[in-house]
Amino acid sequence: MVATRGGPRPEGSALGVDIGGTNIKWVHRAGAVVVARGTLPTPAAGPAQVAAAIAELAEARTVEAIGVALPGHLSPDLRFTTTIPNIDGDWQGYPLADTLERDTAKPVLLMNDARAFASAELALGSARGHTDVVFMTMGTGIGGAIALGGSVLRGPGDRIGEIGHMTAAPGGSRCACGARGCLETVSGGRALAVAWSRVLASRGTADQDRTATPEDLVQAAQSGDTTAREILDTAATAVGTVLGSVLTQLGLSTVVVGGGVAPAFGVMRPAVELALRDRRRLIGPVMFLTAALGPYAGAMGAALNATAQPLAVASALPRLSVI
Repeated sequence: MVATRGGPRPEGSALGVDIGGTNIKWVHRAGAVVVARGTLPTPAAGPAQVAAAIAELAEARTVEAIGVALPGHLSPDLRFTTTIPNIDGDWQGYPLADTLERDTAKPVLLMNDARAFASAELALGSARGHTDVVFMTMGTGIGGAIALGGSVLRGPGDRIGEIGHMTAAPGGSRCACGARGCLETVSGGRALAVAWSRVLASRGTADQDRTATPEDLVQAAQSGDTTAREILDTAATAVGTVLGSVLTQLGLSTVVVGGGVAPAFGVMRPAVELALRDRRRLIGPVMFLTAALGPYAGAMGAALNATAQPLAVASALPRLSVI
């Protein structure tokens, strides 16, 4: 089993890249300082174009290694992509590490984006000082990671911790992974947006020029819309049910929540805690921590793991240059 650990402050430099379905986020670390970070649209034409965009980023700055985080699974040797459900193009068997190493002449490390997020939060963020943690990222889908004994577990293909693909609604909607009723089909950002869009369409209040978002749903719930609240409560119950099983299996009671849709968790939390209530005798009270590193956590984790050493983000933030 592969484990990702923190270590001494880094020497040299690394580019960390977090590939999402809409955007690519990146950070450039030089020594112990994050000197630059930025975002660019994810190319829609497929993995070759994504690789070219990353190579261009690397060529524009002085780096010694490249870390790439992706929302999916990798080959057992962590060199090829396999299941990448939420990014356009045919990623099955794509030699991303080899392609980037050929094009940049730099060593490349691939990893799952949730495990990259967890690495950064464990070393530098809200989980710092904790050793045993479950991480949940709420974005288009739902990702997860597990830290035991101060290490983020990865395993063959970087597959450990996929709580978003645990069954929450047996026989439910088809997930991008191929199964039915996965947690992210109920509680992921895309599922929340689709559910709210349907409600607005049924009411005749949908905006034809704009797609509803999870943020719209949360705002409606906070404004007292009972249907919006019911959607979030259903999503929260699913999250609590799955987390309860995970925490019970592992004997853990600390959860870090992050990702672009994580603000919804603030509204969902009471129903999540209600779903966990019957587990209290087994796992005790659950401590929920809000991720501290923001939208660049995955890129930071990728940069961290590119050299297997942590970033000194706290000292870096005043010196960030966004380009």
